[in-house]
Amino acid sequence: MSQNDSATSDSNGPDFRPNYLANCHFPSRGRETIMLVNADGSLGIIDAKAVAGDVSSLPAGYFTSLYFIGTVAAQCLAGMAAYLAWILSGYTLNSIDQDIGPSVSIGWATTTWLMGASVSFLLFGRLSDLFGRKWMVLATTSLGLMGCILGGAAQNIPMIIVANVFFGIAAAGQFAFAVILGELVPNKQRGPIVTLGIAASLPFIVFGPAIAESLIEQMAEGWRWGYYIGIIINSMALILYWFSYYPPSFTQLNVGKSRMQQAREIDWFGLFLYVVSCCLFLTGLSWGADTNAYAWDSPQVLCTLLLGMVSFALFVIYEGLYCRVQPLVPLRMFRNVGFDAFIATATISFMVYYTLVILWPSMLRSVYERSNMQAASQSSTLGGGLLLGQIFAGFAISYLPRVRFQAIAASVLVLVFTVALASISEDRWAHTTAFGFLICFGGGYMTNLALPGVALLWSPQDIGLASGILGSIVCLGGAVAHAIFTSIFTHVLHDNVTSYVTVAAMEAGLPNISLPGLLQGVSGGAHGGALGVNATIVVAVDGALIDANGDAFRMVLYSLIPFTALLVLAACFMPDMESHLTNNVPRRLQHDRRRHERDDGSFFV
Repeated sequence: MSQNDSATSDSNGPDFRPNYLANCHFPSRGRETIMLVNADGSLGIIDAKAVAGDVSSLPAGYFTSLYFIGTVAAQCLAGMAAYLAWILSGYTLNSIDQDIGPSVSIGWATTTWLMGASVSFLLFGRLSDLFGRKWMVLATTSLGLMGCILGGAAQNIPMIIVANVFFGIAAAGQFAFAVILGELVPNKQRGPIVTLGIAASLPFIVFGPAIAESLIEQMAEGWRWGYYIGIIINSMALILYWFSYYPPSFTQLNVGKSRMQQAREIDWFGLFLYVVSCCLFLTGLSWGADTNAYAWDSPQVLCTLLLGMVSFALFVIYEGLYCRVQPLVPLRMFRNVGFDAFIATATISFMVYYTLVILWPSMLRSVYERSNMQAASQSSTLGGGLLLGQIFAGFAISYLPRVRFQAIAASVLVLVFTVALASISEDRWAHTTAFGFLICFGGGYMTNLALPGVALLWSPQDIGLASGILGSIVCLGGAVAHAIFTSIFTHVLHDNVTSYVTVAAMEAGLPNISLPGLLQGVSGGAHGGALGVNATIVVAVDGALIDANGDAFRMVLYSLIPFTALLVLAACFMPDMESHLTNNVPRRLQHDRRRHERDDGSFFV
C-alpha cells in the first residue's frame, strides 16, 4: 500500500492513521476483501473493489467519464448553494426583518446556522464513513432545497430561523469537498480538487453581498430571490448526485455486517451529549451577545454556558473512558500534533475572517459613509482575499514543499496586517481595504491547507471523520468569535457614542437641556431634528459618530491580535505533507455496480 495507508511516526508526533492489515478472501461473499484498523482501533473489512489503488490501475477515461464529471459538478453546485445560504444568513437579515418582522429573534437566524453546522459536520463525516456517502449527500442537499423553499415562502421570522437550521445541517454535505471529491482523486491532487470545488462558488464568495443587495434593491420580490436561486442550484445538484455519484456502498464498506448491526454500534449516547453540549453552549453565547436578550452576567446566560461546558466535559470523559462502541470522536486522534495544528489554524483563521465579515459593512457605512450598495460591493475585498488565498494554498500544498513554512508565512501575514488595520481612520480607506484583503488572503491560505491536509493525515475510511471534526470545531470557533467580538463592538460603541457625542455637541454649542433629546435621536439615526440642534452641531456630531465607530472597530482588532499570535504559534506545528502526496486513489466510483445491494452481498435490480 502507499505511504498514506501505513502507520508511521514523524517529528509531529505519532501518526495514528489506520493500517490496512491484510488482503483476505471472504468465502461467504465470494469477493476479495481488505481488513483494516479504524482510527478508533476497531477492525473493519471492506470490499477490495471499493479501493481504487494506484492511479495507473484505473480504467482509461475514468476521470473524463460523465459519472466523475457529474459528481464534480454536483459538489460544485452544492457548494455554491451553501455559500449562497451563508450570504442569506448574514447580509439580508435586516431587510428580511424590515419586510416580515420586526422580531427580536432575528439574530437566531445566524445562531441556528452555526448550531446546525457544528453538529452536522461531525455527524455527516462519521456516518458517511460508516454507512456510505451517497444517501448522506442526497439528504443534506435535500435539506438545503427545503430550506430555500421555506425561506422563499416565509411569512414570519420563525420560518426564516427554521430555514437556517436546514441550511446549517445541509452545509456539512455541501461543503464536503475534501470528503466527496478528495477521496476520488490521487492524494497528490486533493488540494487542487478541493480548490476547484471552492473556486466554483466565486460569484457568491466574492460578490455575494453585492448580489444580495442588488436583489433587494432591483427585484420586485427582493430578498426572496436569493432563496429562489438556491432552489434552482440545489435542484441541479440533487439531480446530478442522483445520476452521477456512485461511491462505495454500505455493503462494500462493511463486509459481513448488516445495517442494523452497524446502527447498534453507533455511539448514540456520545451523540446525545455532543448535540446537547453544542445547543446549550451556543444558546448561551447567543443570549449574551444579543443586546435584546440577556446580559453576560445574567443567570440565563451563565447557566446555559456552564451547562454546555459541563456537557462538553462529560462528552470528552465518556468518549475517552466509557464508550464501548465505536466512539463518535476517537480522542486518540488528537494525539497527532499535526492534526491538532490543522484544526487550530483553520479555527483561528475562520474566527478572524468571520469577525471581519460581520463588522466590515457596518464599518464602511459608519466610518467611510458608504451607502448600503457601496458597502456591499466593497465587502468583496474580503471574499476576494479569502478565495485567492484558498486558490494559492490548494495548489501549494500539492506542488510546493515545506507546508509548515508556508503556514508560518501566511499566519504572520494575518498577524501583521491585523495590527496594521488597527490604524483605521476616515482618511485611510485605501489602506483599510488593502489590509483587510491581505488578512483574508492569509486566512484563506491557512484554511485551504487544513481542508485537504486533515484528510491526508488519515486513511480513507476515516476521511469523513477527520474532516467532520475539523468542520465542527471551526463552526464552534465561529460562534465564539461572533459572540465575543460583536459584543465587544456593541458595548464599546455604546460607550463611545455617549461620551464622544456629548463632548462634540457641547463644544459646538448645544444647550445642556437638549442633550438627552440629541442622544435619543442619535440612537434612532435622526439626530438632526433634535431640539436646539443646528447645522454646526450636526457636523460635529457626525464627526463624533465616525470616531466612535472607528474606535469601536479598532478595539475589536486589538482583541483579535492575541488570537492571530496563537495562529502563528499553531502554524509552527503544521506537518509537512510531502510523504502523503502519493498517486494512490483512496476510493473509486462504482458506476459499473449500479444495482442495489442487499446486506448479504447479493444484488437486486
